[in-house]
Amino acid sequence: MKITILASGSKGNSTLIETGSKNILIDAGLPLINLEKRIEKKLPNIDVLIITHTHIDHIKGIKSIIKKYKPIIYTSENDLYEKIPEYQNIKYDKEININNINISLFPLSHDVPCIGVSLKVEIKELVYITDTGYIKEKILNKYKNKDIYILESNYDPEMLTNGSYPFQLKQRIRSDKGHLSNDDASRYLKTLIGEKTKYLCLAHLSEENNKPEIAKTLIENTIKETDNNIEKIIICSQNEAICVEI
Repeated sequence: MKITILASGSKGNSTLIETGSKNILIDAGLPLINLEKRIEKKLPNIDVLIITHTHIDHIKGIKSIIKKYKPIIYTSENDLYEKIPEYQNIKYDKEININNINISLFPLSHDVPCIGVSLKVEIKELVYITDTGYIKEKILNKYKNKDIYILESNYDPEMLTNGSYPFQLKQRIRSDKGHLSNDDASRYLKTLIGEKTKYLCLAHLSEENNKPEIAKTLIENTIKETDNNIEKIIICSQNEAICVEI
């Protein structure tokens, strides 16, 4: 399974998963032409598009994607149909089986309906969680010890407190329907990772309220408190593609 995080951040989010039999895109937060610039070639045929939620940084490029590839779209029960009323192939299934691929979609806590993604290809498993104020315990228990986690680590609490955002926006970000801080990501990963886990990808970092070195150092220190041997901690980028193969 080849995973390419094409963009991650408040200006656009999109992750390509190539399984060998099907190509899956999680979110379409940049126009197709911009996504292709990230990998300096055309995207492979997109068979499945998963939309986690309808904020613009996750659907900005949806029309250009469906115009070219006409994928099956899976999402939560939200207002996506209102964004693309002409498109009929939208499904709301929570469990998806395609060839040797098993996909589970589970609810997160954001200020619009939002989902996380668990994807399994044979024995390799990925969990993708961004744009949530917290993670329910039953989800943590269900998705422990997977090969790779792409997890939001949006803000440093001190930087957010002292930053220039309006008070109401700061409160929204901190809330149960906002985003995960570096501390939240660290605490959740300590529960999630296991002996099978090899890669941690920290996603959706705020450009104003976080720094990659702060987020990464905190996770490194957390891993030292466990017995797990993580091969690589990756900071996802807003401006360049990052590729992982498992």
